[in-house]
Formats: sequence, C-alpha cells, structure tokens
Amino acid sequence: MSSSISRRRFLARTGGLGLAVKAGMILPWQFTMRDALAFSQSPATIPLFGTNLRGIGTIGVCAPDLVPAPVTGATHYTINIDQFQDAGVCPALGPTTLRGYNPTNLLAGQNNRHLGGILVGQRNTPIQITFRNNLPGGMHIIPNDLTVMGAAMGNNRTSVHFHGGLVPWISDGGPLSWWDPAGNRGPTFLNNVLNPGAALNEAEYYYPLNQSARFGWYHDHAYGITRINAYAGLASALFIRDTFEAGLMNQGLPGYLEKGGREIPLIIQDKIFVGPTTALADPTWATVSSATTPGSLWYAHVYERNRWKSAGNVAGGGLVPPNPSVIPEFFGDTMLVNGTTFPKVTVEARRYRLRLLNACNARFLNLQLYIADGSANGITLNALGNPSNLPALCDPNAPGAGASILQIGTEGGFLPFPARIPTNVPFNPLLPLKSSLMVAPAERPDVLIDFSQYVGKSIILYNDAPAPFPMGAPVNDYFPGWNPKGNPVNALTPAGFGPNSRVLMRFDVVAATSADSPLAITPLTALDYAIDTPIVPFGSSTLPVGIPVRSLTLNEGFDAYGRLIQMLGTMVPLGSPSAGFGRAYSDPATEVVNRGATEVWEIFNTTADVHPMHFHLVNLQVINRQAFKVSSLGNTQGGVNFVGAATPPELNETGWKETVMMFPGTVTRIIMRFDLATVPFTVPTSPSPTGGHEFVWHCHILEHEEHDMMRPLIVK
Repeated sequence: MSSSISRRRFLARTGGLGLAVKAGMILPWQFTMRDALAFSQSPATIPLFGTNLRGIGTIGVCAPDLVPAPVTGATHYTINIDQFQDAGVCPALGPTTLRGYNPTNLLAGQNNRHLGGILVGQRNTPIQITFRNNLPGGMHIIPNDLTVMGAAMGNNRTSVHFHGGLVPWISDGGPLSWWDPAGNRGPTFLNNVLNPGAALNEAEYYYPLNQSARFGWYHDHAYGITRINAYAGLASALFIRDTFEAGLMNQGLPGYLEKGGREIPLIIQDKIFVGPTTALADPTWATVSSATTPGSLWYAHVYERNRWKSAGNVAGGGLVPPNPSVIPEFFGDTMLVNGTTFPKVTVEARRYRLRLLNACNARFLNLQLYIADGSANGITLNALGNPSNLPALCDPNAPGAGASILQIGTEGGFLPFPARIPTNVPFNPLLPLKSSLMVAPAERPDVLIDFSQYVGKSIILYNDAPAPFPMGAPVNDYFPGWNPKGNPVNALTPAGFGPNSRVLMRFDVVAATSADSPLAITPLTALDYAIDTPIVPFGSSTLPVGIPVRSLTLNEGFDAYGRLIQMLGTMVPLGSPSAGFGRAYSDPATEVVNRGATEVWEIFNTTADVHPMHFHLVNLQVINRQAFKVSSLGNTQGGVNFVGAATPPELNETGWKETVMMFPGTVTRIIMRFDLATVPFTVPTSPSPTGGHEFVWHCHILEHEEHDMMRPLIVK
C-alpha cells in the first residue's frame, strides 16, 4: 500500500498528476511521507491447486418460484441476502465468513456457497426478483470507514445493481436506493411499487432482459459500503441467452453451462486471509471487524498518514485519517477463481468456452496460458520475471499452431467479428493493450479455447498485470522467490504455496470422451446479426458529424484527511479555468441528458492510474483514444495540447461495451444513446433533487468509486 501511495506522490511532485483540486482539499505537493502501518498478509500455508474449481453443481443456479411476480406477472425469483460461513473457500485456514446471495429455489447446487445465485434468463422474457435482506446488524465483517460519504447509514444496508442491464432506474440498484432489514430506506428507494405487499426487509427488482446474449452480473451498490460489501462476497452472475447464440452451437460453439455443456464461467478475485498471526501484524483488527478467526477475509484499514510540510499547514482542520480508513486501492495476495483459492479443474482435450469476469476490487489482469513445467508453482520465472514455460497453443481454429485464443464477446455481448488474442505476451507498460488478454475490473471477455493437444498435461492460467495499473509497485506482485527486495513476502513463501498473485488456476487435461463438431467461427465470422445496430460503424475511429460532445475529466487530489481522493469533473467550455475540478457524488448533477439523445463523451484522464469507467443504463462504443498534455487543460488561450494522432479501439473493443479502460494522459472518446428500458408499468421519477431517471457513472476500482469517483447520470 505504501509503495502505491509513494508512487503517486512522486508523480504529483513532478507534475504527473496535474490540475488543481476542489477547494478545501490538500494540493498534491503539500505532504511528507510516513510508512504504512498494520498491514497483514495471508499465511504462506495456502497450497496452489489445493481446491477444485467450483461449477454450477456447487455454486448453484436459481430456479423460479411457483407463482408469478406481483404487479407484472413475470417469472419470479426469491433471493435471500445472507451472512454465512463457507468452509471451502480457503480450506487450508478455516471457514470464511461471507455475505452472499442465497436463492430459495435452486436448479442445481447447494445454498450458501460463495458467488451463488447464478441467474439464467432468455432474451425478451422479463424476470422479477424479491431480494430479502437478512444481514445482521452491528459490526461489518470488513472494516467500515464512517468518514466516507454514506457509510454511517448502517452496516447491513444493500442495493442490488444488475451490472450491464438495461433496466428501469428503480431496479438499477443505485447507491441511494439501499434498504436494510428493519425497513430503513435510502432517499431514492422506490422498488416496491412492484410489490406493494413487500415485507420490511424486501425489495423488488424488474429486469426486462430485452438485450442480446451476454454475461451480466449483479452485485452490491449501497452508498458508502459498496467496496466492502462486494469484497465480502455480494456478487453473482446473470446470463442472458438468445436464439442467435443457440444457433452458433451448429457452428461449434460449446453448449450451455446450465445444460452440462463445456461453458465455464471463471470469476476471478484477489483476497487476503486472516491467519494465526494476524493479531500481531494488525493489533486493531479485532476492533474493526467481526470476523477474526483464521480463514476470515482481511482488508487494509489503516491509512498511510500525512505529515504536512509546515506546522502552520492545518488544511482540513489538521485531521488525520481514522482507523478504519478508506484506502487508495486494495490488492490481495491470494487469487480465487469461482470462489476458491488457486483451484484446479479437469477438462477434456476438447474445445471450451470460458466466460471470464474480473471481480477484483482494483487489480487488473493480463491473462496468459502456459504448459505447467512440473515445478511446485507450475511456472518458472526467468531473470526478467517472465515465464520460461512453453506457451499453451490453444487456438480453437488451429489447435497446436498458435499461442492464442479466440475472443467472441465482451460485456456488451458478441463482438461484430471475433478477435484473435495472444496468450504468451508478458505485460508491456509501453503498449498495455498489446499484451495478452487484458481484463480490467468488471470487464467480461468471452473466449474460445482448445485443449486438444494436451492430453496428460496441465495448463496454467497466469497473470502479470502490475498493481496499481499500469506502472505498478513490486510490493503488490506476489510469486514465491521472485524479487524479494521489492516484495519481502516473496522471500518467505515456499514454492507451491501462496501468497501468489500470478498463478490463478490449473487445467488438467484428460482424453476426450467424444469429438467436437467442426468450428466454423473464425475472425472472419460476422457475429453482429443479433446485437444492437451500431451508432457509428463498428471499429470506426472518426467522430460523427453533428453529435453533441460532452467533455469531462478524471481527477485526483487529497481530501480533508490528507488522503488521496479520485473525482470526476467537467470542462465547460473546453479549456476553461474550471477544467479538472472534481465534483463529489453529492454535488448537483451535471451529466443530465434527454431520453433518446445521442452524445459523444470525451473523458480526459489527468491521473496516474488507468480507470475502468462503468456506465449504468447504456452500452457504448469506443471511438478512439488520444494522448494530451495534462498541463494544457487549464490553458484558456490555446486549448488542449494533443500529442500525436488518435488511435482506434482494439479489435476486442470494437463491439458494445459498458466498462472502458481510460489511460493516464489520454482522452477516451465514446458514443452512447440514452434510451430507457421499455416496461409494462409506470416508472416514477426520482424523488431526489435530480428528478428524472437516476443512474450513475463511476470508476470500477471500488475504492475509487466510493471515494469519490462517481457522479449521477440523469435521463430526463
């Protein structure tokens, strides 16, 4: 954590952050440094490949209720929101206390398993869900900083966001639409117009599902505690199916997971676990968390406090960060896939469809595939820190001929054309999007992979993306024995065990029991038949004529406690003196659009981080990116000083998206149309001062979103 902060401060001192911050905040150069305190690590006793990958037979798929939904008559589900223990998450340490979604009826599987509650729906067949909040009162299992806006409203609040869903705003799960078991409700909670007889602990959500086939997910979004509720486990998957997708099975697409097909969701997270010595490294843990036994989740909660240059500098009233405190980002040292640590799975020597989700709070992924070399880690690093293993040649169009996979979709559904993605390119900070499969938090690539050449062998899913992204700090890079000066934990970790942020899981390949049908899906196969018509031609990098352009900024400064804070700002007009000033989520709405309007948003990133920006309600198209000189944003005479020509989106960004990587010193231009969902009931407007249909846009680094990189998105 301290290295991350020090990196930012160095950039601030040398002008890398640029721009003034909102009045009353500390300017980036007004600081000195102090080491971080009370940081704990997972014990070095968690074995690699010591758990089995969980599938739907363990996690569980929701089954509908016997009676239809109130008001709409739609297919109805009932899902409890519970706190429970799961002994299988990290069996080397003990049961893990979690929060999660627990359906009352299951198509398959068991209750109370981490990431449970998978929903599978059909396009244009709406569903309605009663969520029951059963969370206990008192202390949260993850430390809650009450100085974060909204956090003091209660530790057992929840708001369920269908991430990627085209839904009415009352079912979007916005930050202010929270509720708790006692019936306390946020200022925009209007869910129960769909269920007038709802109990105090219930909220009703309506999902039209009038979208093309895709991998959506739902997770907590309660104001002030999103980052800790999501880290505690409040997340699951929602798959939308359609006839076009089903028809692709005739061209070799593997069958659906819920029907026993070779489709595997891989939900990737990073965690830190409480161990036997956590109380020594973190003496205050027991005072800030209700989960303290080995196997519990640990989360950083003591901020690196600032000492001002001068005793006379008492900006913010001389406040120091509390304990617990919000932190800039959280990076775990132990990787989970489908809710267990470093799992393994047996696969046949056949074609598979992997549905990936980066569900980390802040860690980016550069996913690669290598043949396990028989070492305890499965991977051996060379002097440069790159695998010396042979690459896995898993190209589904030419098994054994190329170190690549075929990406057929992203979070907005199928790509217009599949993209061939390399799987043995280490991360390159100079060309980050030219590495292997880059996946930001909340992104969801849909890929085809072929294991047919590897009977009797094992394949390692590997990650080397730096954290923070894109520059990184060695202290957040875990691999036994690697760079012990940069990360002393690595010197203490035996081979074959975590902490390890590079090895995710292992595929053990056995002989196929039957043959695959021929694959007719190639990079030349058009997949845009059933997805929305583009606003501009897919892959176009030219701004359309006559479309309004809205200019916005991503900013970073210090809050009243001297802590780093990320914010969203506006530039009206472009290059005005107000350019780059951040606005809090609670400030009056500035992104107010008309229903059905189309806009280009150009978003200038003035910070040192890549921000995965997520937009509720809409899908979007990436038009281009262009470098600019940060200091020129405040130039009222010459405007923005761009550096070089604009670059088009990558091939795997050419379709519809709702989460987009925005790079430092770069403007990202996107285009969106603000259509509202069609529903069979009257949708009231927001009772908040914003009025209209209230959504949000924000960074999906959850520590950024909460502090305070989120703004209202209002459709009138």
